[in-house]
Amino acid sequence: MSLEVWAKPESQNVYVMGIDTAEGLSYGDYSVIQVLNVTTGEQAAIWHGHIAPDLLAEEVYSVGLYYRSALCCVESNNHGLTTITELRHLGYPNMFRRRQLNSINNSVSQEFGWKTTRTSKPLMIDDLSSSLRNFELTIYDRYTIAELRTFVRNDRGGMSGSPYDDRVMALALANQMRKYAHQPEYSVIKDDYWTVDWFASLIREEPSGDPLRIGAKNVRGTRKTSY
Repeated sequence: MSLEVWAKPESQNVYVMGIDTAEGLSYGDYSVIQVLNVTTGEQAAIWHGHIAPDLLAEEVYSVGLYYRSALCCVESNNHGLTTITELRHLGYPNMFRRRQLNSINNSVSQEFGWKTTRTSKPLMIDDLSSSLRNFELTIYDRYTIAELRTFVRNDRGGMSGSPYDDRVMALALANQMRKYAHQPEYSVIKDDYWTVDWFASLIREEPSGDPLRIGAKNVRGTRKTSY
């Protein structure tokens, strides 16, 4: 199991994660977390390894919070349901939800995760191909690039890579999330109180030529708190 980071989170950027899950057996498929910077389209990090689906949730939780509560999309097929259940138990604050229409009573429900089907898989792969072709994404992981080069569509319309395509599928999920990241329902309120950005905002509020001095403001009284 390994985590590779190419860019640390920055306060001005928004991040998304695509998670492809596997059973966790040492001889089977891998689980993958792909992190994209929505602002620049750059691959920020990747986690890759064999791990049980419930334990994968802990990795997703940690990586997601590190990247400013990144919008998280788990493929809900098979083992992904276990990961989603554990993420909800952990209280991860920003999970993708798809809308489902009940054809019987016309009610709309929300279900967590991305359901990969014969219809949705070609669409997400086509979107990924378009994003790569139009230079909207920058991929740094050489193994992801290798999987992209072997990912093909066969004569029957099926799509897969050889021998693995886990990184490609996680990347395709993350790419889909770029469409949703700025929607109000996925905009997590981030508390910048007492951070470097917060102190910088105080400095910007000072008149030019009069730098902020230690003790110049009673910063403890700048937030209203009710007990």
